[in-house]
Amino acid sequence: MSEQPQQQLNVKAENEVLQGRYANIVSVTSQEREVIIDFINRVGPEGQLVSRVMMNRFTAQELIKVLQHTMEQWEKMKYEVPPQPEQK
Repeated sequence: MSEQPQQQLNVKAENEVLQGRYANIVSVTSQEREVIIDFINRVGPEGQLVSRVMMNRFTAQELIKVLQHTMEQWEKMKYEVPPQPEQK
């Protein structure tokens, strides 16, 4: 199987999007053909949805690969993940 050459993609983004949003909770829901990821910022007893990303399963698989690679790189740098608080 031959690999396709990668094409350059020019991405436009508004300044507000480039600033990003902080999330400390993630919720993943899957349906027959797509995955929905909700990013939530929880402060105290309340949380606010800051972003919702819907993707097909192929894009979700690519996301998993990239996240796994990133975590492996962090582990090589001896980065320790802080313990997560228990949820009730």
